[in-house]
Amino acid sequence: MLAICVPIMAIMPHGIDSLAVTAAVASHPLSREPMMRLPVSQWKPWQSALSVWKALFLREAMVRMFGSRVAWVWLVLEPVANVLWLILIFTVIRVRHVGGIETPLWIASGMLVFMTFRRTVSQVQNGVDANSSLFAYRQVRPADVVLVRSVVEGVTMLLISATVFAVGGMMGWMSWPASGWDVLEAFTLAWLCALGLGMIFGVLVKLVPETERIINFIMMPLMMISGVIFPLSLVQPPYLDWLLLNPVAHAIEASRVGFAPFYHSVAGLDLVYAYQCALVLLFLGLALFRRFNQRLVMQ
Repeated sequence: MLAICVPIMAIMPHGIDSLAVTAAVASHPLSREPMMRLPVSQWKPWQSALSVWKALFLREAMVRMFGSRVAWVWLVLEPVANVLWLILIFTVIRVRHVGGIETPLWIASGMLVFMTFRRTVSQVQNGVDANSSLFAYRQVRPADVVLVRSVVEGVTMLLISATVFAVGGMMGWMSWPASGWDVLEAFTLAWLCALGLGMIFGVLVKLVPETERIINFIMMPLMMISGVIFPLSLVQPPYLDWLLLNPVAHAIEASRVGFAPFYHSVAGLDLVYAYQCALVLLFLGLALFRRFNQRLVMQ
């Protein structure tokens, strides 16, 4: 997270006299005392940024969980339903193992990592429009909103995924991860790629609204070529080399290796390359948000 927070704080000079920020800090007595020793007008930029992020996080979490009567139900039901229908399809065609591991584990690990990516992209892409009223406070910048929305979505999907894997493990459908850190790294890598790509998409949609249809259209083909539904190891070169240009495919394969080191992963799995792609996407996203900050606020 430091790799994200530091450049964001560097490009966003926050103000320090918002009633919204004061209210957010006042609601947390543990953090209130050291900061309230100084007048609000003397807060440092990083103190203001943390207060804004805290207030936005609480707001986004409440909206995601309780925005409607069944908001939290759909939040959990969507990823679970996607995993179950794929398991049902593979069960009907009698495929019990894929790449040396159980089919439910292979499907769940790939689908949940990809859904973390897809839902984070969607939340970040639509973050500016959904929170446009907050830009009346000069402390709140578009980059603040999308960063917090991505964190809320990432934490939510991580909890849902952990629950799915835990229930599947207790019922004997899935095995426990051999390396929890490797699985967490795979989810984090997909999340980082989604944050950067979502910021790029968010700016493109603002500048050229027609691109939103194209972005929504490419998500299904992207799932197909990321190895969620069929093993990439079945693809022969040179087509496999083209598919491995997709960093999400590396994250999905890495999550399966984290569960079962004996999994027959695709040749060419390279997490260093995936991290490089994530950093490039984050840099481009932050650069676009800085370049078009005024337009994002005004439109």
